Amino acid sequence: MPGPSRWQRLTENATELSSEAIHLTPLSRRVFRITDVQDDRILIEYRDDQDTVSLQREQFEGLYDRIQDTRDGFEFGRLPPNAEPYATVLNLHPRIEVDSQERRLHESDDTVASPLIDVDDDEIEDQSDQGETDGVIGEMLDNMGQPKNRVVCPIDGCQYSHRSAASVARHVSGSGTGTHIWANTDYVGWRDFVRKQN
Repeated sequence: MPGPSRWQRLTENATELSSEAIHLTPLSRRVFRITDVQDDRILIEYRDDQDTVSLQREQFEGLYDRIQDTRDGFEFGRLPPNAEPYATVLNLHPRIEVDSQERRLHESDDTVASPLIDVDDDEIEDQSDQGETDGVIGEMLDNMGQPKNRVVCPIDGCQYSHRSAASVARHVSGSGTGTHIWANTDYVGWRDFVRKQN
Protein backbone atom coordinates (compact mmCIF):
# COMPACT_ATOMS: atom_id res chain seq x y z
CA MET A 1 0.00 0.00 0.00
CA PRO A 2 2.77 2.45 -0.89
CA GLY A 3 2.03 6.15 -1.25
CA PRO A 4 -0.23 8.37 0.82
CA SER A 5 -3.31 8.23 -1.40
CA ARG A 6 -4.44 4.76 -0.35
CA TRP A 7 -3.82 5.47 3.31
CA GLN A 8 -5.57 8.81 2.98
CA ARG A 9 -8.65 7.20 1.41
CA LEU A 10 -8.75 4.58 4.15
CA THR A 11 -8.42 7.10 6.97
CA GLU A 12 -10.95 9.49 5.42
CA ASN A 13 -13.52 6.70 5.27
CA ALA A 14 -12.70 5.67 8.83
CA THR A 15 -13.13 9.27 10.02
CA GLU A 16 -16.52 9.57 8.31
CA LEU A 17 -17.93 6.67 10.33
CA SER A 18 -19.90 7.44 13.46
CA SER A 19 -17.84 6.97 16.62
CA GLU A 20 -20.63 4.68 17.83
CA ALA A 21 -20.48 2.42 14.74
CA ILE A 22 -19.60 -1.15 15.62
CA HIS A 23 -17.54 -3.54 13.52
CA LEU A 24 -16.74 -7.26 13.53
CA THR A 25 -13.52 -9.18 13.10
CA PRO A 26 -13.94 -11.70 10.27
CA LEU A 27 -13.22 -15.00 12.04
CA SER A 28 -13.66 -14.58 15.78
CA ARG A 29 -16.54 -12.11 15.30
CA ARG A 30 -15.26 -9.82 18.05
CA VAL A 31 -17.01 -6.48 18.26
CA PHE A 32 -14.98 -3.27 18.20
CA ARG A 33 -15.22 0.46 17.58
CA ILE A 34 -12.77 2.82 15.89
CA THR A 35 -11.89 5.37 18.58
CA ASP A 36 -9.35 7.55 16.77
CA VAL A 37 -7.69 8.01 13.39
CA GLN A 38 -4.15 9.39 13.42
CA ASP A 39 -1.41 10.08 10.87
CA ASP A 40 0.20 6.64 11.14
CA ARG A 41 -2.35 4.49 12.94
CA ILE A 42 -5.99 3.77 13.67
CA LEU A 43 -7.04 3.11 17.25
CA ILE A 44 -9.75 0.61 18.10
CA GLU A 45 -11.39 -0.67 21.27
CA TYR A 46 -12.98 -4.09 21.64
CA ARG A 47 -16.38 -4.22 23.32
CA ASP A 48 -15.24 -7.02 25.64
CA ASP A 49 -11.93 -5.33 26.53
CA GLN A 50 -11.52 -1.65 27.34
CA ASP A 51 -7.86 -1.51 26.29
CA THR A 52 -7.06 0.52 23.19
CA VAL A 53 -5.43 -1.38 20.33
CA SER A 54 -3.23 0.49 17.86
CA LEU A 55 -3.44 -0.64 14.22
CA GLN A 56 -0.30 0.55 12.44
CA ARG A 57 -0.22 1.98 8.93
CA GLU A 58 2.68 -0.30 7.91
CA GLN A 59 0.60 -3.38 8.73
CA PHE A 60 -2.28 -2.11 6.58
CA GLU A 61 0.19 -1.52 3.76
CA GLY A 62 1.57 -5.05 4.10
CA LEU A 63 -1.91 -6.60 4.06
CA TYR A 64 -2.93 -4.54 1.04
CA ASP A 65 0.21 -5.71 -0.80
CA ARG A 66 -0.59 -9.35 0.05
CA ILE A 67 -4.12 -8.93 -1.31
CA GLN A 68 -2.69 -7.54 -4.55
CA ASP A 69 -0.21 -10.43 -4.78
CA THR A 70 -2.92 -13.11 -4.65
CA ARG A 71 -5.04 -13.87 -7.67
CA ASP A 72 -8.00 -15.26 -5.73
CA GLY A 73 -7.83 -12.88 -2.77
CA PHE A 74 -6.36 -13.15 0.69
CA GLU A 75 -7.94 -15.82 2.91
CA PHE A 76 -8.96 -14.83 6.43
CA GLY A 77 -7.42 -18.07 7.71
CA ARG A 78 -3.96 -16.74 6.76
CA LEU A 79 -4.31 -13.80 9.16
CA PRO A 80 -2.23 -13.95 12.34
CA PRO A 81 -4.50 -14.05 15.44
CA ASN A 82 -4.10 -10.37 16.32
CA ALA A 83 -4.48 -9.15 12.73
CA GLU A 84 -8.20 -9.72 12.28
CA PRO A 85 -9.18 -6.07 12.87
CA TYR A 86 -6.78 -5.04 10.10
CA ALA A 87 -8.88 -7.03 7.63
CA THR A 88 -12.08 -5.39 8.85
CA VAL A 89 -10.76 -1.83 8.83
CA LEU A 90 -8.97 -2.27 5.49
CA ASN A 91 -12.39 -3.06 4.06
CA LEU A 92 -13.14 0.66 4.45
CA HIS A 93 -10.87 1.24 1.46
CA PRO A 94 -13.09 1.52 -1.63
CA ARG A 95 -10.98 -0.98 -3.62
CA ILE A 96 -11.08 -3.74 -0.97
CA GLU A 97 -14.05 -6.07 -0.71
CA VAL A 98 -14.93 -8.82 1.77
CA ASP A 99 -16.19 -12.08 0.33
CA SER A 100 -18.04 -13.65 3.27
CA GLN A 101 -18.82 -16.86 1.40
CA GLU A 102 -15.19 -17.50 0.45
CA ARG A 103 -13.89 -15.89 3.65
CA ARG A 104 -11.33 -13.70 1.93
CA LEU A 105 -10.43 -10.12 0.98
CA HIS A 106 -9.87 -9.12 -2.61
CA GLU A 107 -9.54 -6.05 -4.79
CA SER A 108 -12.62 -4.83 -6.58
CA ASP A 109 -13.51 -1.99 -8.92
CA ASP A 110 -16.96 -1.73 -7.33
CA THR A 111 -17.62 -0.25 -3.91
CA VAL A 112 -19.68 -2.78 -1.98
CA ALA A 113 -21.08 -2.52 1.54
CA SER A 114 -19.16 -4.70 3.97
CA PRO A 115 -20.83 -7.20 6.31
CA LEU A 116 -18.13 -6.38 8.88
CA ILE A 117 -18.43 -2.57 8.97
CA ASP A 118 -21.10 -0.60 10.85
CA VAL A 119 -22.94 -3.77 11.85
CA ASP A 120 -26.44 -3.72 13.31
CA ASP A 121 -26.38 -4.31 17.07
CA ASP A 122 -29.16 -6.92 16.81
CA GLU A 123 -26.96 -9.17 14.70
CA ILE A 124 -24.24 -8.99 17.33
CA GLU A 125 -26.57 -9.87 20.20
CA ASP A 126 -27.55 -13.08 18.38
CA GLN A 127 -23.90 -14.08 18.11
CA SER A 128 -22.90 -13.08 21.65
CA ASP A 129 -25.58 -15.36 23.13
CA GLN A 130 -23.56 -18.34 21.93
CA GLY A 131 -20.85 -17.53 24.48
CA GLU A 132 -17.16 -16.83 24.04
CA THR A 133 -14.18 -19.13 24.03
CA ASP A 134 -10.89 -18.30 25.70
CA GLY A 135 -8.89 -16.04 23.44
CA VAL A 136 -8.84 -15.32 19.76
CA ILE A 137 -7.03 -18.56 18.87
CA GLY A 138 -9.81 -20.67 20.35
CA GLU A 139 -12.42 -18.63 18.51
CA MET A 140 -10.60 -18.99 15.20
CA LEU A 141 -10.21 -22.75 15.60
CA ASP A 142 -13.88 -23.15 16.49
CA ASN A 143 -14.78 -21.50 13.18
CA MET A 144 -12.43 -23.73 11.17
CA GLY A 145 -14.25 -27.02 11.62
CA GLN A 146 -15.73 -29.57 13.97
CA PRO A 147 -13.65 -31.93 16.15
CA LYS A 148 -15.01 -34.97 14.26
CA ASN A 149 -12.96 -33.82 11.24
CA ARG A 150 -9.66 -34.07 13.10
CA VAL A 151 -6.77 -36.08 11.65
CA VAL A 152 -5.21 -38.45 14.19
CA CYS A 153 -1.49 -39.11 14.59
CA PRO A 154 -0.64 -42.43 12.86
CA ILE A 155 1.73 -43.53 15.64
CA ASP A 156 0.17 -46.20 17.89
CA GLY A 157 -0.63 -44.86 21.35
CA CYS A 158 -0.25 -41.18 20.42
CA GLN A 159 -3.32 -39.06 21.18
CA TYR A 160 -2.31 -36.03 19.08
CA SER A 161 -4.86 -34.86 16.51
CA HIS A 162 -5.45 -31.74 14.44
CA ARG A 163 -7.80 -30.46 11.74
CA SER A 164 -4.87 -30.25 9.33
CA ALA A 165 -3.10 -33.36 8.01
CA ALA A 166 -0.01 -31.20 7.40
CA SER A 167 0.07 -30.26 11.10
CA VAL A 168 -0.10 -33.91 12.12
CA ALA A 169 2.70 -34.70 9.64
CA ARG A 170 4.84 -31.93 11.19
CA HIS A 171 4.07 -33.39 14.62
CA VAL A 172 5.40 -36.80 13.56
CA SER A 173 8.43 -35.45 11.69
CA GLY A 174 9.36 -32.95 14.38
CA SER A 175 8.91 -35.16 17.43
CA GLY A 176 12.03 -36.04 19.40
CA THR A 177 10.77 -39.46 20.49
CA GLY A 178 12.15 -42.61 18.93
CA THR A 179 8.66 -43.95 18.19
CA HIS A 180 7.60 -40.95 16.09
CA ILE A 181 9.22 -41.99 12.82
CA TRP A 182 7.50 -42.72 9.52
CA ALA A 183 8.96 -46.25 9.50
CA ASN A 184 6.54 -47.03 12.36
CA THR A 185 3.55 -46.19 10.16
CA ASP A 186 1.91 -47.48 6.99
CA TYR A 187 3.07 -44.34 5.14
CA VAL A 188 6.21 -43.79 3.05
CA GLY A 189 6.68 -40.33 4.55
CA TRP A 190 4.90 -37.10 5.37
CA ARG A 191 3.86 -36.39 1.75
CA ASP A 192 2.27 -39.82 1.45
CA PHE A 193 0.42 -39.28 4.75
CA VAL A 194 -0.94 -35.85 3.76
CA ARG A 195 -1.98 -37.05 0.29
CA LYS A 196 -3.91 -40.01 1.68
CA GLN A 197 -5.79 -37.86 4.21
CA ASN A 198 -7.31 -35.67 1.47
